Amino acid sequence: MTYNNLTLTFVCLVFCGSLFSCRTSYPPQNPNARREASFSQDPITESLFRDQSSTISEEDIRRLLDGEISLPEKARMAIYNFGEHSVSKYYSSWRYDEEYLKLKQAYLETLSDKVISSDKVEKTILMPSILTSAYPTVTNLRESAVRVQADLLLVFKTTSDIYYRYKVFKKDEAKAFASVEAVILDIRTGVVPFTTITTKEKLLIKSSASMDVQELRKEAEQQALSLALEETADKIVGFLENSP
Repeated sequence: MTYNNLTLTFVCLVFCGSLFSCRTSYPPQNPNARREASFSQDPITESLFRDQSSTISEEDIRRLLDGEISLPEKARMAIYNFGEHSVSKYYSSWRYDEEYLKLKQAYLETLSDKVISSDKVEKTILMPSILTSAYPTVTNLRESAVRVQADLLLVFKTTSDIYYRYKVFKKDEAKAFASVEAVILDIRTGVVPFTTITTKEKLLIKSSASMDVQELRKEAEQQALSLALEETADKIVGFLENSP
């Protein structure tokens, strides 16, 4: 290789090295930068899912969520028992059984007597099932409450049973649980400002030789249900007393 060729090769190497040494360095990319940029956009304030079966507009949904419900100073409250009580299984002809009908009325009065004690309730109205359909919707219940001129509608449903483990009962005792679901519907707005689910349990020991297992089980469920209804009533009164 001639002297001129060596010189040319050396110059090329120096030139290329200077290019690499002058390359601009960039800071490491933040992997969350793109995600953070997307979050900096305007917040979503309405549903992006279009449902043709919707019965309420997006504008009204925002109004309901942003608004406040003011209950009447003195409300007329209708009370409706949604479905039959689960203790009906102990009565072969419960639709016409005198003991069961009295028990059903007692459960209604447990709520009614407690609720009427609130200063916010003017009167209670026990709404009969003949004013509703067999499977009432919220709309149907609201319209039925309008017919009895109620400001609020209290709807409650009960369930109860015996705890099932390896054995249903221990010897001479029964442990039952009962749950009460309750909602209050504001008739003027159709809004539900209050909901609650209360569960209670009761353990009974056989008190006499004449009481059979079926009677012991029935009594345990009835007492558990009464406890759950009483606590539900207390929650309702507390809500009414503290509502604006």
